[in-house]
Amino acid sequence: MSKKEVKTDVIENQVDETEEINEIEPMMMALNEGIEEEEETNMSKRTIGTKLTKKGATTADDLVVGHLTSIGEIGLESEEIDVTTHDSVDDFKEFIAGSKDAGEVAITGYMFTPDTFEKMMVLANSREVVDWVVEYKSGHKWEFKAFLKSLKDAEKTVDGVIGFNGTLRISGKPTFTKASA
Repeated sequence: MSKKEVKTDVIENQVDETEEINEIEPMMMALNEGIEEEEETNMSKRTIGTKLTKKGATTADDLVVGHLTSIGEIGLESEEIDVTTHDSVDDFKEFIAGSKDAGEVAITGYMFTPDTFEKMMVLANSREVVDWVVEYKSGHKWEFKAFLKSLKDAEKTVDGVIGFNGTLRISGKPTFTKASA
């Protein structure tokens, strides 16, 4: 192969590579845009920024429980009623759904604001069923009535942070509302 033929071959390969890059570049840009959109969507799925609020008679009376590190599960569970009889097929137990129970919501946080803990202690002592809202950063929210079943300061460890644990006992039906678009 002559030098001219080698040079021509190298130039043709470079042209082919440039064409491939020009074809790939728009695909890569579209892929990057998709990744950026997905990251924004994933941020709206994260739970950081979720707030727990005890609703008051007015907005000014609301108690936002701050510095929480965990807000437990919210939902419902049906009791089960055993309807097994001597006629049950192949000796398998049979059940039907009974009453629904919304359960409890465990909360854990840091006691950075003793005033809030003090207000929560008054609420626990009152045993009053009050309105609560758990609102996600996305705007979705759970609303329910509950009493503060337990409230305790957290374990004190050598390198720990002053914290607290509590449990809200839901009374009645919780309501989930999705964020408006």
